[in-house]
Amino acid sequence: MHDLTRWALRPLMRVWTASAERQDRHLPRPSDAPQAHAAGIDSDRVLILGCGPAVGWGVLSHQVALPGSLARELAARTGRGADIDLVASRTMTGANALLALNGTRLGRFDAVVVILGLNEALDLTSVSEWRDRLTALLAVLEQETSRSTHIFVLGIPPIRSIEIFRRPLVSIAEWSATDLNTVSAQLADEVPRTTFVPFSPTATIDLDRHRSAGDYRGWAVLLANAMSDSLDLARLGITGLESARQTDVVCREGARQKAVDGLAIVDTPAEARFDRLVLLAQRLFDTEVALITIIDRDRQWHKARVGLEATEMPRSDSFCAVTIADDGPLIIEDARSDARFSENPLVLGDPRIRFYAGFPIESPSGERIGALCVFDPKPRSAADVDQVLLRELALLVQQELRLPPSAQ
Repeated sequence: MHDLTRWALRPLMRVWTASAERQDRHLPRPSDAPQAHAAGIDSDRVLILGCGPAVGWGVLSHQVALPGSLARELAARTGRGADIDLVASRTMTGANALLALNGTRLGRFDAVVVILGLNEALDLTSVSEWRDRLTALLAVLEQETSRSTHIFVLGIPPIRSIEIFRRPLVSIAEWSATDLNTVSAQLADEVPRTTFVPFSPTATIDLDRHRSAGDYRGWAVLLANAMSDSLDLARLGITGLESARQTDVVCREGARQKAVDGLAIVDTPAEARFDRLVLLAQRLFDTEVALITIIDRDRQWHKARVGLEATEMPRSDSFCAVTIADDGPLIIEDARSDARFSENPLVLGDPRIRFYAGFPIESPSGERIGALCVFDPKPRSAADVDQVLLRELALLVQQELRLPPSAQ
């Protein structure tokens, strides 16, 4: 479509689009936290960024929308866990997507799924403008993510597949979407670590919901098929690129401490919601001690504890400070036999830690701020530790951190 034609038709299309979108105000959409996960260890982390299919029209939870569906499909293919974060809105475009990402630590994701262009297609955005917008976005993603992170650009769906737009003038929007998809595919070929995924969903069947859980499952299958091999290869270190660049330690610690301070949780009173979780952890893992810890500057502070009187301990002695150095579990079968901990005061003296298992707890912005841990004065085999369960308990703690403090 010629740019002059786009310019001439744009006022008419904007009126047409506004009229069509008024029909979607009654449609269900998720109101829960914009994230999902699938059980497993060594989880892959994925960010979904965009509009349209990313928003979750027709369902009430992100667990049955695209995030939850994609998490389950990826886990089924990789045998690992999956954690999906979502940054989405119905009005997101290539022009405002970077603003929406403000504060998101992109370096922690193994893959980024970009779902944009629908609003530009409806607005008859020119090919050159779309190229500029997507080029700028992909440049930032390439710069800010790890060198092993892969970026997937989902194509703009056929406009006719969206019920509210199946009306006169839809052909114009279809032409626009086709032109923009051509640009997206070309850019994906030119940008390292980027793949274009064509997207042609079937038309809406349930007119009262716009989309169903079955639609999201089908779309998740499409994405998971495109993504799983790249995620597997990245785990093996086969990326065809230089190893992931290391983030400056001082800057990373500054961001982590800022997240701790922002939660304003340190030195707060005990809360039943956290106490229940450590008691559950102690019983499930059959240990003397279970803690929810926060690593705060030079100390480890205990938000919840069972089996231990101390409310804090030096960070220099902390097992949990080692746990948060990575995004997976830390399991110590016998601390006396581990060179990292054999001379630790907490091993040589009370509480005489021998066995330890911990999993990092992240702030809502993604920084590792502490851990859920269990430990015991008797050694134990790592094979006896249910790492999936340990992670699930840590994720329950993270969910609570997103909620306001409970009434005392």
